[in-house]
Amino acid sequence: MEIPSGGFLRQWRKTLGLTQAQLAQESGLTQSVIAKVERESVDPRASTLRRMVAALLRCESPNQPHTVGDIMVKEVAVLSPDDSAQSAIDRMVREGISQLPVVSANGAIMGLVSEASLLGLHVKRDAPVQSVMQMNFEVVNLGVSIAEGRRLLVEREVLLITDAGILCGLVSRIDMVRALSKVESEHH
Repeated sequence: MEIPSGGFLRQWRKTLGLTQAQLAQESGLTQSVIAKVERESVDPRASTLRRMVAALLRCESPNQPHTVGDIMVKEVAVLSPDDSAQSAIDRMVREGISQLPVVSANGAIMGLVSEASLLGLHVKRDAPVQSVMQMNFEVVNLGVSIAEGRRLLVEREVLLITDAGILCGLVSRIDMVRALSKVESEHH
């Protein structure tokens, strides 16, 4: 992937008819940062460039999903570490879900309970979920591209999506397949 220059980003913004202030609002950056990146008077962080490119892509094709934040499930059911394995089972069945993040009282993601973690022969139904939760889960920022999310989901069942370190959604494999289906059907 080629990293866009400040001049390229400025030209792209102008082609879309956006002001620096509008791009700042769309990207969540300040107008000052946009101006410095466009003038190339700073060496921006990758996250800054990602936010600018994502905002420009959204403005260019507003009906297309561009990031995992665009396709994530926002209403995420969670467990506390002391909830029982049985309560996780009941919730999965009742709500038709296959993964439940385990979140501490202060909102930190501690683990993930999936169908696989509950199927083990050693799992006692009255045991706390912290004893059966998986620790190998993927946490990504909501600005991660669909392409990167797709690549990660080849190896993982689900992506836990955060904004400023706080859980704000999740994307499962079927969520990604649905998003790809919508993009493909709009192209045909």
